[in-house]
Amino acid sequence: MTSPCVRLVSIGVAALAASGCVARSQYDRLVTEYHSENQARVQLESELARLDSESSTLRGQLQSAESARSAQAQRLAELEAMLADAQESMASIPDVDIFRTESGFAYRMASELLFDSGSTQIRKQGQAALNEIAKEIISKGYSKVRIDGHTDSDPVVVTKDKYPLGNHQLAAQRALAVFGYLTKDAGVSQEVFTLAAFGPTSPTVSGKTAEAKAKNRRVEIHVDANG
Repeated sequence: MTSPCVRLVSIGVAALAASGCVARSQYDRLVTEYHSENQARVQLESELARLDSESSTLRGQLQSAESARSAQAQRLAELEAMLADAQESMASIPDVDIFRTESGFAYRMASELLFDSGSTQIRKQGQAALNEIAKEIISKGYSKVRIDGHTDSDPVVVTKDKYPLGNHQLAAQRALAVFGYLTKDAGVSQEVFTLAAFGPTSPTVSGKTAEAKAKNRRVEIHVDANG
């Protein structure tokens, strides 16, 4: 028969063993939770770093966009000022339209202002207009100017012997006549200009009416505001 003292000792050992098992289990659980939470923290820190990087990139893109927008607004204001100056200088000259282009602006001069029918001799009224344009080119320092010759779609008949290549040759000769006047008579440097002849291929309006043909017969002087 087991004595009371032995039974008490056995119960105490069992209690300690049980207490030890519970403490170990809690420890293991806490360690697991710690590692899990630490891993989650590392993932959150990594995600936060990624978001910070994206935010920094977006801020940089926004600043670049704002800078570009500001530069575009300033450039637009400059172009508008150039256009206004050109329009003011030609206010007293009839039959000259001034319009915006992608690279600046252009003077559109009706053929009747510059030439008699089938001719490349510049008329007095045309000379006055070209003198004003030359003043603008020189005073503003424009260095890239293109002279475009245009005709209507009617074939060359009366002056066919003079222009056997038709409207393109007539357009080229008229552009060349304007170039000659601006450089020889109005004092603009030849290096400023390039010339192009479109003939009837680039009309401003469609149709075969007299009014439409008159609008399509023209010389355009394109000023590159970047030059």
